[in-house]
Amino acid sequence: MLWPDAGDDVFDTGHLPVPGPASLVLSHYWWVTWRRSAAVPFRPQVLGHPVCHLTVEDADADELHGLPTPTCLVHGLVRQVFEVELPLAGRVSGVAFHPGGLASLLDRDVADLTGRVVAADEVLGADVLSMAGDVLAEPDEQLRRDALVGYVQHRLAPVLDRVSADQGFATVRRAADLMRSRECLTLGPVAARLGVSGRTLQRLFRRYVGASPLWVLRRYRLQDATAAIDAGDGSDLAGLAAALGFSDQAHFTRSFTQVIGVPPSVYRRGSRPAGA
Repeated sequence: MLWPDAGDDVFDTGHLPVPGPASLVLSHYWWVTWRRSAAVPFRPQVLGHPVCHLTVEDADADELHGLPTPTCLVHGLVRQVFEVELPLAGRVSGVAFHPGGLASLLDRDVADLTGRVVAADEVLGADVLSMAGDVLAEPDEQLRRDALVGYVQHRLAPVLDRVSADQGFATVRRAADLMRSRECLTLGPVAARLGVSGRTLQRLFRRYVGASPLWVLRRYRLQDATAAIDAGDGSDLAGLAAALGFSDQAHFTRSFTQVIGVPPSVYRRGSRPAGA
């Protein structure tokens, strides 16, 4: 159990880059370590990116995500705000895939993982459990990263040429980059820039990401919206909606409320859903 000593109140999180060929399918390594002295329910909420994660998790609780601890998990794309009640102490190490990275690595459709957290060996095979043991035994974040990334690199090596030549994956990555950078605020320009039809974009995103391209585009814009409001730039919500590509403020408000749980005007005043 490699989390802070009893008596310390700690919430530490961060990320490290992914070195080597594994960066073809992986975005970054990340971790969260916590200990809290108060036995008060704590449910952090995260508006996540449209990607899958491979994690190794342990806590002073019998279960996380309904599975016995310690555990190694694959997290599919989360359509709503990700929310979990944290035990008093624990540690999570993970790697985030690029949009489409897990699908390309495994040469499989990941739509069945959307909205789910599953035991990693069900998706990747029993050999992933040996890697999880190495991560759990290591106190240093960089070495934990090396174990996780090394496992993915081992899986990638025999299929590197196929993944490198995977045009579907490449198209999804370029499309997601255009959406994330705000170069394209609607789907028409994204498809035009990539030279594909809207129908092709739909088919590729379902297989490689597990959600429609419109959903992914709106997720990035909602992340931009919460970041802008958090930074104090939400005084003109109509202007913010227009800048983010929403047809009008009402559409922006509906999309924001559906995912975040409160309207942007309420969020701007500092009110958050319970647990946020």
